[in-house]
Amino acid sequence: MKLATLALALGLSAPAFASTTFTVDFEKSWDYGQMVDASYAASGVTFTNVMGLSNGDGLGSLPDGAYYAGAPSPQGVGFVQLDGVVNTAAYMNVAGGVEGGLRFFYSSPSDVSFAISAYSGLNGTGTLLGTINLTANSADYTTWTQAVLTFGGVAQSFDLTGAANVVGLDNISAVPEPSSVAMLLAGATLLLARRRRG
Repeated sequence: MKLATLALALGLSAPAFASTTFTVDFEKSWDYGQMVDASYAASGVTFTNVMGLSNGDGLGSLPDGAYYAGAPSPQGVGFVQLDGVVNTAAYMNVAGGVEGGLRFFYSSPSDVSFAISAYSGLNGTGTLLGTINLTANSADYTTWTQAVLTFGGVAQSFDLTGAANVVGLDNISAVPEPSSVAMLLAGATLLLARRRRG
């Protein structure tokens, strides 16, 4: 965790908050229909019913190679794929927990609003901590917008079901809790002031 590393380098104790740091960028060449599943397990993140899609899958009316143009990570994106019969829900699980917020980019041509929700337990269980409602921003998945889902508490899962079949996702990352960042900066300022006096 970058904040903890900075704190230790400055001689401070690490901030006391449970938050796994990660960035899921979907940057690989995905076979069409390949599920993301445990591709980011080393970072503490797993998915249920989320496909990896490579730019150039030839979907839609755009030329091959241009379907996800403009995505923050140009090689690949994530796409929630539900069939409504067997696969009826989609999740991103972070077993180590995320505190404060989740940052991501999305693209959607759907004229229906959709939601992503944070829960205290895995697979959308436990307490609902927060929800973000989003609307269409693109005619053809070529416009990408950054969004931040903020919430109180520690989230172990994010319900992506509401984004099914209409939303591309990219560069998903944890957002540090603002109070923890403020505490770390205040501690660093005090330490630097002491060193200057001494």
